[in-house]
Amino acid sequence: MSLTQPQAIFSANGTLQTTISLEYGTVNIGNSNMELRSRLLNGGFPGHTLRIKPGDTLKIDFENNLESQGLGYVHNQYSAADESNLHFHGLHVSGELPSDDVTYFVEPGEFYNYTTTLPDDHMPGTFWMHPHRHGSTTLQVGGGALSAIIVEDEPGSLPQQVEDATEIILVAHYMNIGEFAAITRASSDPLFGMTNTPPGDFITINGQLNPTISTRAGEWMRFRVIWNNFFEGSLDMRIDGCEMQLLAKDGIYIRDFPRSIGFAPIVPGGRADIMVRCLEPSRTYDITGLGSPMASIVTTSDSAVGSSKLEPWVPDYPEYLTDLRGVAASPGCGCTTQMFGTLVNNMPYATNQILHTSYIGAVVERTLDVDDHPYHQHVYPYQLVSGFDGYDQVGDWHDTVMGNGVIRYVPTEYTGKIMVHCHKLIHEDLGMMAIENVTSTGTCTCTAPADFTAAIAGGSVALVSVIALAVYCCIRRRRRRRQREASEEETDAPDNKSRALVAEDSNGTTESNDVEPQISTKGSVSSGFKTPHL
Repeated sequence: MSLTQPQAIFSANGTLQTTISLEYGTVNIGNSNMELRSRLLNGGFPGHTLRIKPGDTLKIDFENNLESQGLGYVHNQYSAADESNLHFHGLHVSGELPSDDVTYFVEPGEFYNYTTTLPDDHMPGTFWMHPHRHGSTTLQVGGGALSAIIVEDEPGSLPQQVEDATEIILVAHYMNIGEFAAITRASSDPLFGMTNTPPGDFITINGQLNPTISTRAGEWMRFRVIWNNFFEGSLDMRIDGCEMQLLAKDGIYIRDFPRSIGFAPIVPGGRADIMVRCLEPSRTYDITGLGSPMASIVTTSDSAVGSSKLEPWVPDYPEYLTDLRGVAASPGCGCTTQMFGTLVNNMPYATNQILHTSYIGAVVERTLDVDDHPYHQHVYPYQLVSGFDGYDQVGDWHDTVMGNGVIRYVPTEYTGKIMVHCHKLIHEDLGMMAIENVTSTGTCTCTAPADFTAAIAGGSVALVSVIALAVYCCIRRRRRRRQREASEEETDAPDNKSRALVAEDSNGTTESNDVEPQISTKGSVSSGFKTPHL
């Protein structure tokens, strides 16, 4: 089956105004007999791609058309299954209402009018949109509620080879029905379901299983890759036999284009724009992720296109992406952010607690100690300045990165909340999230990692159980990963991490994830609207 592109909604005259609803939907997984019933954006998997330009205003009438099941919110636990909101992942926009404030939520049957305006100098690139209600982010986003956002390039601003390349959006979505069943049980949610699923895990591309991309040999293609993974690690995307040249990461062009890569270890929540060409006619090339085929490229029998090597190109960077590699942090603005278990700086997420503060114009530095947790930051992307190498090079800009090192950024215009969290969504829902705050003037403050013993001693029984559960999961996953790595025959094979997950059920006990959920016929769409609540 040929790969299909998501339907697109375009801005016009400086505005993209549309209605996005979260609703129950049942869709077929293309190229298979699998059927998915889940909470979806406008009923699609994925939803409509939003195409906007720098300086545009995005106006979204968000309707939560779910039916209340009476499932309330329990702090830092899987809960609030039918409450929702929207997050504009990677966009450089305000983190306060009516913009990208994920602490706000919309109850079933209610609505909210999101409005946000991109800066005139917003970097063009690949971004995405998804719900971000704390407690149900895994259930909703992992269940398929997501859409791509493309910020368009001005005509004539790109190298001709890039501008002429065939654009292909690849929304790569991870699924393991056994692991996801544990999430639905912990959320007390009977509505999600899939039928005829394979054992273990698999990846869909634009809602299809192993689709094909047809191209002429030698033709340049621009892959826009979005990696949505609620549980696992890096995508490790490979196209053996084809040329892969990195163009951008997390919606920001790199400085040393073209950068040849053998594979793309895109972290959960991350994106990559990759120029791809395959030189032999009448051949099939596998596109693999997590070590297994997820799509293929088929070159036609036509003679090869006489394309040339990509020419070097350096983009113009806006003020908020000023190179900070040789710039020292402002006094007091260098803080440490640590992620362990389901904690940030040994503290669980609290709505009334500020992790760090900064101010407009400050050079902000963060020393990340996050290991294999994908560190995602809202509002302001950050530059890698030390401790990173390989695919994630010093000088690159990200909004999501995995590993330990030092990052910097300058708050240029938006005051208020900046959410930071692990983008393995199972961790974010259980408390691995924090709030930073930007003020118009003032000084920076840092919250150092709290004493772990004190954090445990002062915590509740629920907090202790969540921490113990997370530590157990990490130990078990790492043990199984080492066993799998030891059995691999090829030393350069991607790291296929174990898929083990133990989740608490609604009674607070620990259970394995061997229950296969079935598609439920329950759940109608509510058409009434009420005043939204905070």
